[in-house]
Amino acid sequence: LSALSNDATFKPHTLTPFHARNVPTVQIQAYLSRIQRYCPCTNECFISLLVYFDRLAKASPFRGPLTIDAYNIHRLLATGVMVSTKYFSDFFYTNARYAKVGGLQTHELNRLEMEFLAMNEFSLYISVEELQLY
Repeated sequence: LSALSNDATFKPHTLTPFHARNVPTVQIQAYLSRIQRYCPCTNECFISLLVYFDRLAKASPFRGPLTIDAYNIHRLLATGVMVSTKYFSDFFYTNARYAKVGGLQTHELNRLEMEFLAMNEFSLYISVEELQLY
């Protein structure tokens, strides 16, 4: 993921609501550290992102595969952490807080949340066995 985020020459093939006009300048590690600092969540939430991203990268009967790249990774991370935390944790922050921490407008993050859920076919369940594979 870090290598993709640094490749500003890569141009996305299929645009999604997660794609930015320009590649964000903040590095992935710094972005994730910021999210963890201001919206702490468990390791399971971060690991679940890998499962969700793998699911998105595979085509389904309802959509084609999503290519994760430098243009969409930041929005996918912010949205994925928020959705995952809401699913796995009893305590989570407001969408407004996640948006502020992620550098997004609240209405945009709200839209991305619905898109993330739809792209995952509203199936956020991850078995213990599947989680342990990551």
